[in-house]
Amino acid sequence: MSKEWDVLVASANFEQRRSLVKILEELPVNVITVSTLQQAEEVLSRQPIALMFSDQRLPDGSYKELLNNTHSAAQPPRMVLTTEPDDPVDPQEVAGGQVLGTLKYPFHATDVELHIIRAAHEEPEEAPAAAMH
Repeated sequence: MSKEWDVLVASANFEQRRSLVKILEELPVNVITVSTLQQAEEVLSRQPIALMFSDQRLPDGSYKELLNNTHSAAQPPRMVLTTEPDDPVDPQEVAGGQVLGTLKYPFHATDVELHIIRAAHEEPEEAPAAAMH
């Protein structure tokens, strides 16, 4: 990835948020963290975000509400759902659209990196040859 991205981490769980941020800080991305849906919406209204990592449930809403509020953006961010090990995830619910996939806690650096690489390769404005670098 040749450019620096803004990545938003929306998680009310301090330990999980800290774990994910620690991994992301090793990558060429600018990390922004929030703990509520409202805070995430404020960030999204102020600046373009390339990728979001969001808990399924936030204290004041869910990732679905967050996705619904990004449809008006010129370039809506892609999302990776962060879940607890025992959280049920409906594959139909996350298939397609803006959700790239899920990431179960405890997070592993290789899994996080794979989601970032996938998001970079699926970015619409990048030519396939540019994505190979």
